[in-house]
Amino acid sequence: MAKRFTDSEKWKKPFIRNMKAPYKLLWLYILDECDHAGIWQVDLEVAQIKIGERLSLDLALQYLGSKILQIDGGEKWFIYDFIEFQYGALNPDNRAHNSVINLLNKYQIDYKNKPLTSPLQGAMDKDKDKDKDKDKEKEKAELKKFIKDLDWLNLVIEWLDYKKDRKETYKSLKSTEAMYEKLLSLSNNDFDTAKKIIESAIANNYSGFFAIENKKQKQFIQQVQEVPSHLKKVLNFE
Repeated sequence: MAKRFTDSEKWKKPFIRNMKAPYKLLWLYILDECDHAGIWQVDLEVAQIKIGERLSLDLALQYLGSKILQIDGGEKWFIYDFIEFQYGALNPDNRAHNSVINLLNKYQIDYKNKPLTSPLQGAMDKDKDKDKDKDKEKEKAELKKFIKDLDWLNLVIEWLDYKKDRKETYKSLKSTEAMYEKLLSLSNNDFDTAKKIIESAIANNYSGFFAIENKKQKQFIQQVQEVPSHLKKVLNFE
């Protein structure tokens, strides 16, 4: 059984925290599934089966872009920090390291020199981030017109962000408000229930959300249906 070092501090890093749950699992899966040189044969179909989540190649590249190098025409991904984290400096005199060095040479990978973002691209990215922040604040201001509670506001924003990841949006503020009213109705104005509804929809990659079946209530109804008819009146079930 192969064993590897793992970073116990990874959950504190913004890179991990900012990813949606399926892509956090994908990242951990890749770290385990890649070969001893940090190279993963890209197979999202198998990855979906193994982690039990649906995945998008575009979103995966969006989340992991700065951490990987696409090689072999995109058929394989190299994890930039894998070598340094697992081995430190590679030593050609170490037989175990030789195999790793040969693979890196095969794909012409310079693992020591991770490409940096150009100053121009960095400035453009900062401008994009500023625009996104402005759009986010504007969106919050619009939502606050009919969502006063901060917890509910953040929950709706989480759902809207998920819809954006799917390249789906509500066409107007009125349709967004209708979505919110539906969420209130399905949850009976209970925040914890609403949160479960949203989490369930996101976990199952649904385009919309639905009421969560109350198993205890269903079980109770089944038990009542099994009560003999002559006892139902006595128990006030009729």
